[in-house]
Amino acid sequence: MEALSNSDMQEEGRVVQTLGGLAQVETIQQEACKSCGARGACHTLGGDKKRIISALNQAQAQPGDRVLLSMPRKGVLGASFLVYMLPVIALLAGAALGKRLGPAWGWEGQTGAVVLGLVSLLVVWFVLRRISARLARRRELTVKVVRILEKGVGDAVEPDTSCL
Repeated sequence: MEALSNSDMQEEGRVVQTLGGLAQVETIQQEACKSCGARGACHTLGGDKKRIISALNQAQAQPGDRVLLSMPRKGVLGASFLVYMLPVIALLAGAALGKRLGPAWGWEGQTGAVVLGLVSLLVVWFVLRRISARLARRRELTVKVVRILEKGVGDAVEPDTSCL
């Protein structure tokens, strides 16, 4: 097990399932999420209060265990830039280029801006999809189960008794 750094982001969760060296961990949105600038996008993309995260199971946790997850902050910031800022930059650059080149192609400036802005956004989306698998293997982007906080008893999922 590796030592935690002060620059690591940490979150607690409960192991739902293990598969090989990975653990599926259910986490609940923490206080740190309230001040994050991307919290609205997370919610829009399905990031409700509960979410499932795949993590490298360094602590050999089992289903039902409450665990501590860790991920280097540098990796989170870099991935956030790629996912949120790169598409915005591509859209704006494409729109500016389209506005300038549109009239030369027989389009109005605004039409060129819309078309080239959307094309550049689409290109960046495809590029990000192609490199996402490679980025997922990078050490600074890997979420790890670093410590078992409490051993679980039985199943990780609590039964739904609301219908009784």
